[in-house]
Amino acid sequence: MLVLSNADVAQVLTMAEGISALRTAYADLAIGDATYIPRIDMYAPTGRSDDYYQWGSMAGTSRSFGVAAVRIKSDVVSWPQGRTQDKYCVRPGLYSGIILLYSIVNGEPLALIQDGILQHVRVGAAAGIGVDVLARSDADSLGLIGSGGMARTYLEAIAQVRRLRSVRVYSTTKANRERFATQAAADLGLDVRAVSSAQEAVNGAAIVATATDSMEPTFDPKWVSQGAHVTCVTRRELSDEILELARGRTFQLGVHTIPFSSEVPGMEWKAGGIASYVAGTPEERKRIPASRASQRGTFPTLTDLQTGKAQGRVDAADITMFVTTGTQGLQFAAVGGRVLQLARQKGLGTALPTEWLLQDIRD
Repeated sequence: MLVLSNADVAQVLTMAEGISALRTAYADLAIGDATYIPRIDMYAPTGRSDDYYQWGSMAGTSRSFGVAAVRIKSDVVSWPQGRTQDKYCVRPGLYSGIILLYSIVNGEPLALIQDGILQHVRVGAAAGIGVDVLARSDADSLGLIGSGGMARTYLEAIAQVRRLRSVRVYSTTKANRERFATQAAADLGLDVRAVSSAQEAVNGAAIVATATDSMEPTFDPKWVSQGAHVTCVTRRELSDEILELARGRTFQLGVHTIPFSSEVPGMEWKAGGIASYVAGTPEERKRIPASRASQRGTFPTLTDLQTGKAQGRVDAADITMFVTTGTQGLQFAAVGGRVLQLARQKGLGTALPTEWLLQDIRD
C-alpha cells in the first residue's frame, strides 16, 4: 500500500491529466461501469460556543481505473457573521482530508492519498468539462470571483478547454486578487487583470466562475450577459435568481447528496444543502446554517447530457449554468486511480506493509 503526500501528487497530476481522468470516469458512468455514494456529513458540538465539528464522507468506483475510493475529511467549522465558512483541523492553517483506494479485483488496500492537491484539481477539471459542453465555442473572456486555490484550478481548467483572451478576477481582499492576477498571468501566459468589484468581473464575461468560501451569493444575476455560461464551486455562492435566469439550462455533475426532503429518519439539510446528521442541544444546533432554496434543487446531470436525455445550449443567447457538485466519490476514484498509476511509474510514495490493513478475523 502506498502513502502519497500532496508533494507526490503535485509531481504527477496536471490539469490535463485531471480532465482526462474525469472524462474516462463519466464515460464509465454513462454505460453503468461506475457508481458513487453521495456526500453525507455529520456534526457534533466541540464544547465551544462559536464552532462545530464536521465529518464528511463520499465514495465511488470506476471500472476503467479498477479502484474504489472513499474520501473522508475532518474539520472544525465556523461561520463568521454567517457570511463565510472557516475550517481547520487541530489548529488554523492545518486540514485533514484523505482518500483511500482499494482494488475492485481482489479488495486489496492500494493507497492512502492526501487530498489537498487532488481535491483542487478534480474540482477545477470538472468545471472545465462543464465549460466545454455548455459554453459557447467562441467564449474567450472569463469573469472570476475568488483568488484561492480553487479559483486557480478553475482558471487552469477553463484555459484548457477555451482560448481565453481576457480574465478579470475579483476577491474581497485587494492584495490577494492582485497577487493572484500577477502570478496567474506569469504562469499561464494569459491576460489576467484584478478588478475592484464583482460587477466589473462579471459584466460582459462570456464565462462567469465563482470559487469562494462565501455563504452568500457572490454576484447579482443582472450583471450576467446574454449567452454567458456560469459555473460555481458550491451552491452557497448562487442566488435563487440566477437559477431562474438559467431555467431549463442548469445542469449538475450528478447527485451531490441525499436529495432534500427525502424521508430518512434524523437527516437534516445543512450548510450548502448537504444531507447531515447533527448531534447537540437545540441551541447548539442553531449555529449551523440551514440550506437555502438555491442549494436544494436537483437538475439534469452531465450523464444526461452525454446520453441525450437532456439538451444543453440551444442558442448562442442562452444563459447556461453548471453546478460543479455531485459524483465526488467517482471523481476521487478516477483522479486518485490515475495518480496511483503515475506515482507507481515514477516510484513515488511511502510503502506500508499491506498486511497492516488485513486480518484473519471475519467481520
